[in-house]
Amino acid sequence: MMNPCLNSATCQLNFTLEIGYYCMCVTGFSGTYCEVDNRPCRPGVNCLNGGVCSGTVCACPTGTGGAYCRSKVSICASIKCENDGQCVSNHGNWSCRCTNNELYSGTYCEIKSSSIREKEAISRSLASVAIGCLVAVMSFVILMDVLKYVFKIDPVHKDVDASKNKNENNERKKKSIKPKQPVIAVRFRYIHA
Repeated sequence: MMNPCLNSATCQLNFTLEIGYYCMCVTGFSGTYCEVDNRPCRPGVNCLNGGVCSGTVCACPTGTGGAYCRSKVSICASIKCENDGQCVSNHGNWSCRCTNNELYSGTYCEIKSSSIREKEAISRSLASVAIGCLVAVMSFVILMDVLKYVFKIDPVHKDVDASKNKNENNERKKKSIKPKQPVIAVRFRYIHA
């Protein structure tokens, strides 16, 4: 008996069926004789835009995608340009366009110019100085509180008392000094008599 099954299917005898056999189809085919091709792609038939059928799937060229390479895919979808750079797709290739070529360069705009690096270093230095000053002031305040409340030493109290005493003495002196009496000029007048 000749094999009536198509597309590399195996013919299996089965006398319970009307035709006396059935076709055992390989993956991707169906039908009584395995005549229906269900593969997503067939060599030279389904893959579009230059896609190549590899087994049962289309291997799509750069810039296309989908089951049959129908849809255009932006190459830039997976590219991340740094420092606000913008990915530009051009005939299947890509490049990052840096927002300012004087400040950034490199494939992904990742290289910073020397002026930017200097500014960043200065900013870090100033931040360090500011943090150092804050730490010094906070340490001083904590030290003064520890001296006053833990050791009962109040270094400021003596200065405050001295300042109060000085102010009180100045006020007393002002009160004790009496205003000067106006100077009276005495002039004698001689009368010829």
